[in-house]
Amino acid sequence: MWRPRPIRRAELAAVLVLALPATCAAQGAAQGAAQGAAQGAAANPELVTDRPGFGESSAVVGRGTLQAETGLTVVRADHAHPRDTIAQVLLRGGITSRAELRLAVDGHDVEVGGKVKLLDATRAGLDLAVIPYLSHDPGGKVAAGRGLPHGFGLSGTFNATDARGDGGRAWQREVSLSLDHGLGARVGAYGEVDGGFAGYGCACSVDGGVTIGVGAHGQFDVEVGHRVHGEAQDWFAGVGFAVRRLHR
Repeated sequence: MWRPRPIRRAELAAVLVLALPATCAAQGAAQGAAQGAAQGAAANPELVTDRPGFGESSAVVGRGTLQAETGLTVVRADHAHPRDTIAQVLLRGGITSRAELRLAVDGHDVEVGGKVKLLDATRAGLDLAVIPYLSHDPGGKVAAGRGLPHGFGLSGTFNATDARGDGGRAWQREVSLSLDHGLGARVGAYGEVDGGFAGYGCACSVDGGVTIGVGAHGQFDVEVGHRVHGEAQDWFAGVGFAVRRLHR
């Protein structure tokens, strides 16, 4: 559906992009242990990523922070197509407390853009951010979220893309809604509904996954999804890893 057409030999690329942040996270954990666990826990803000799932978070990484989010996804478009593998990389660099620059590679597609946080839940009751981007099919996203009672969180993303097809360009729209919950100090789970609309009905799917914190600056994730209606992907499964470097 909205994931780009996969490229061949993505398996090798994915191994490289997954191994690099994992190595950095291990080095960061060793350095953090040397500096003292108590001091690190007090100084490190929560790690929030834009993966897994179709939706984006409404959080920015923070001024001077560098964050890399990588993944490997196996997909099958339908019964007539074999499985394909897609490698993903998202690099995020904070320029202010409310803005970041972004570079994303997803299969053959490259996006350059940014994220600006407009509203904060502590004051407005809702976190809200906009994510403009340039690519082969440029567009923009609006991401919103808020906390719910008993440790749950609700978030949603609207994505509008100026897509190029055989008949020229046409606006495509995608909406995702996600419910997440913490299962422990470092473990979280989510469920998501996603729908794409391009003038021929809904290409709808459901997905879910688990995130596991690795030290103060790393996160491992697993996700699975399946088509519900229309021309969404028949099924997909993926793993990913994220790591960050805070500005000190």
